[in-house]
Amino acid sequence: MYAQVAVDIPLFTALTYAIPDELDGLIEPGHLVQVPFRNRSKTGLVVSVDETLEDESIASKVRDIVDLVDTEPLLDERGVQFLKFIADYYLAPIGQVARLALPSFVRLEGMKHYRLVDGASSATVHDDDLKAAAAILEESDEPVAVKDIKERIKGMTFRRLSDLETAGFVEVSYEEKDARVKVRTEKFYQVVDPPGEDDRIGSKQARILEMLEGEESVSLTDIRESISSPYSSLSGLEERGFIRVWEEEVYRDPFEQEPVRKPEEHVLTLDQQQALQAIGTARQANSFQGFVLHGVTGSGKTEVYVRAIRAEIEQGNRALVLLPEIALTPQFVAVFRGHFGEKIAVLHSGLTPAEKFDQWRRIKRDEVEIVIGARSALFAPLTNLGIIVVDEEHDTSFKQGEGPRYHARDMALVRGKLENARVVLGSATPSLESYHNAKSGRLKYLPMPDRVADRPMPEVDIVDLRDNDGAPPGPSDVLSYQLVGAVQDTLAEEMQAILFLNRRGFSPCVICHACGHVFECVNCDVSLTYHRRQESLRCHHCDYSIRMPESCPECGDQKINRRGTGTEKLEGHLNELFPRANIARLDRDTSGGKNLRRTIKAFRHGEIDLLVGTQMVTKGHDFPGVITVGVIMADMSLNFPDFRAAERTFQLLTQVAGRAGRGEDPGRVYIQTYNPEHYSLQAAREHDFASFSERELALRRELAYPPFGHLIAIKFEAASEGRCIQAARDYATAARRVLRQDEKLGQSVFMLGPAMAPLSRLKGKSRWQILLKSRSRADVRKLAIAMLNGVAHFEPNKSQHRDVRIVVDVDPVNML
Repeated sequence: MYAQVAVDIPLFTALTYAIPDELDGLIEPGHLVQVPFRNRSKTGLVVSVDETLEDESIASKVRDIVDLVDTEPLLDERGVQFLKFIADYYLAPIGQVARLALPSFVRLEGMKHYRLVDGASSATVHDDDLKAAAAILEESDEPVAVKDIKERIKGMTFRRLSDLETAGFVEVSYEEKDARVKVRTEKFYQVVDPPGEDDRIGSKQARILEMLEGEESVSLTDIRESISSPYSSLSGLEERGFIRVWEEEVYRDPFEQEPVRKPEEHVLTLDQQQALQAIGTARQANSFQGFVLHGVTGSGKTEVYVRAIRAEIEQGNRALVLLPEIALTPQFVAVFRGHFGEKIAVLHSGLTPAEKFDQWRRIKRDEVEIVIGARSALFAPLTNLGIIVVDEEHDTSFKQGEGPRYHARDMALVRGKLENARVVLGSATPSLESYHNAKSGRLKYLPMPDRVADRPMPEVDIVDLRDNDGAPPGPSDVLSYQLVGAVQDTLAEEMQAILFLNRRGFSPCVICHACGHVFECVNCDVSLTYHRRQESLRCHHCDYSIRMPESCPECGDQKINRRGTGTEKLEGHLNELFPRANIARLDRDTSGGKNLRRTIKAFRHGEIDLLVGTQMVTKGHDFPGVITVGVIMADMSLNFPDFRAAERTFQLLTQVAGRAGRGEDPGRVYIQTYNPEHYSLQAAREHDFASFSERELALRRELAYPPFGHLIAIKFEAASEGRCIQAARDYATAARRVLRQDEKLGQSVFMLGPAMAPLSRLKGKSRWQILLKSRSRADVRKLAIAMLNGVAHFEPNKSQHRDVRIVVDVDPVNML
């Protein structure tokens, strides 16, 4: 028997290993195994098991699997199939794709550690080999790496050692980057023999016994909340045999300090009823179906999610909810905990390693009904998956920016099909790809064009900044009189306002007034941003920073100008204009740690009057007190060198406008621009998605851009610009050779480049790219694979461009 094993190396195919006799019948797809790789062993994921080799001539070269890491498969058959699909579709190394599904504490070689549980010893273990392992654990006060135990006992295997876990002799912990991730335990107490009338006990002990009376168990945490320093009293009661104590595993709750929102009873609108009926029809048929839930901001999409998920759970299924931003997670968790209780797990990058460890194990043990998280939660090991919800499905953060460039929205549909589940893509501004798929019948379209309770959409005013040229100067260089007046009125009414500026820092450009020298990043082809609080110049791409200089390094002049406005500078302006208002800023500079959660919570509770921020303030938040929203520079996203610039501008403006008027009071939005006639701004003013999509889709159809065409970007990065250019030219030459040889491909696929990337230097690397475009997905993939093979990309060790990083981006979202 042979196994195909995905190892975390940049090879596009799994490696073949023989299954030794002692592991015959024990290994199946989804298992983690130890395999020899060059002169060491690595952990890999088994993706298939076969009886024969495709090429029998290599049989003598095939090495044996070293060991089975865990007797329980990490993934089921559908999970493995899902990873194989992603690797194939995105032309990504299968080992790197497998890495996405394995939490970091599982991925590390030698990561698992054992410690004997209290009361266990080598004397209590009857198996001779395992007795020797227990003896090693007795010698150490610290947990011992399972890998080290295996090496010290000749012939010992991971599979044999796992019997210690099964028998309950050991406590398991994991290491991640030198930080030990341990199982968290809690002490519990119970009365076993109450004291008699003649037994003398202290007042604190009496209070403890009163707490425990009639209870099956009470945790130490609960006792501490009622009684200060109870430790000696508890020990005394235990020594006298009045109570017993034991330890149980408990999970860390990343949201234990967050309030749970009490579920409110809502009368469903007709649109909500129709949407739920359509989803319910697919559920009753137990069939896969993809839906585009196109609901304007405030139309009650979350209520549809909740009811659709509840119906799935009632049938014994589980649910997965994907969110674009971890900033939205507390809000969703609060709502879902109110509806579904504690059987919810959360997965995103903001959790500590220990919290991730607990959440993943809860999912793996089938102890949760719902998983909520960012794009990586797509790989959660959920069984009986009945529904996947992708909220704000249009958001570009669902596209992975490093490693395999998968798109979580698209792959949610793939996983849904594999699991026979319903997939709901929800947004007030669906991506044109999803909208086109719905209109063409590939997905089912569920429109929700009205807000709940017949609340009106906010009125939108477009403020033409060109009109200010001949007028007196405004109150600041970026705030118009109209917007300042609106904010003033809002504060006077004791309501709230949001100002959106998608540029953080104080000033985005610092220039010498005397010689024109612009302060630029040494690693990237961008100017440095001035941050006043740190008095530093910082690059927002690689985080390079320097102290703000007192004079120009080129000419020595001290006339250094700070040009432009970021959120930090805008916050300062507003504090001068509205000194009595409570003003807060929400961007990447202020949202570290738990600050993001605190700021959003304070704003929702009305403790903040005016919130200034970047895109963090635009996505999915429900702030009922907001009646005024201002967009400071609507033109910024329009000027990006990207065919999606108009779409992103429309989405951004519609989303931020949707934060206004969600409560009882109507809202108003002010969009400041130098380009007021642009069709994306005009459509956003009228909340007219239909007219915008019609015009934009017509342009896309003519130019063969998605959804009417398919793109693959081949990106090249290298420290040496010359090597980067040479690699790009070699790959382009290989592509031209294929296009000349294959007449059909030559007529179907169009190649742009090689050309310098818009951001030509990033993080110290020169960047070039080639863009392949075709109306046929099959043809553009065929050319990409032929081109990559033509320069030996699928065999990196044979490539002449080993010092050039080559990235294959299928269906690219970021064109920079």
